[in-house]
Amino acid sequence: MRLLCAMALLLSACAKTDLDQHREVATRLIDQRGAPDFVDASTIEYSAIRHTPSGMVCVLPDAGAFEFDVFPASAMNAGAQCSTTTEQSLAAWIAVRFREPTTLDVVFASAVAQLNEGGGVAAQPWEGAPSEADRASPAGLPHYRIHRMRANVGGEERYLRLSMSERQGWYLQQIVSAPIGDAVAAEVQAGQSWRAVLREFAEPTE
Repeated sequence: MRLLCAMALLLSACAKTDLDQHREVATRLIDQRGAPDFVDASTIEYSAIRHTPSGMVCVLPDAGAFEFDVFPASAMNAGAQCSTTTEQSLAAWIAVRFREPTTLDVVFASAVAQLNEGGGVAAQPWEGAPSEADRASPAGLPHYRIHRMRANVGGEERYLRLSMSERQGWYLQQIVSAPIGDAVAAEVQAGQSWRAVLREFAEPTE
């Protein structure tokens, strides 16, 4: 019995140490950047930061470059962004609050058009299967839209994904880009990340 108690205490201490370490990483990053409206949102599993006005959570990667910032005061709309670049893949998150009233369908259609224009004349729907996470339908999540395509970007065939949702006037966007040969793996990761961040986005903000 004493052995079991000792093991439980040890595991508890390790968990707290992991959480403290993740919080230290996130807090240090926020302090270094001096970006307003971001706070620590770390868990035992990972370091993360939250854009408090929108509820967007950005998970810091174990490897790769990570950037985040808020829109400048001169921007037409309020918002923030964060992105992770790993080798040849990019995952970006954007939260926007438009000055003029709009709808999810209007914003999504505009974003898809821009994505297709960026992909050039060779842009076409990606024919792969949606991730298992995207095929699930858990209750309590806000409505969302997803568009997947393949396009020639800079002479390279790439997989592109745009996901979008809205809550209380804030529009959350996920943009993923990866070599077409990595499309299946990128779709799986993107689907898991989208659901995790969407759950956080759905929670009321302070």
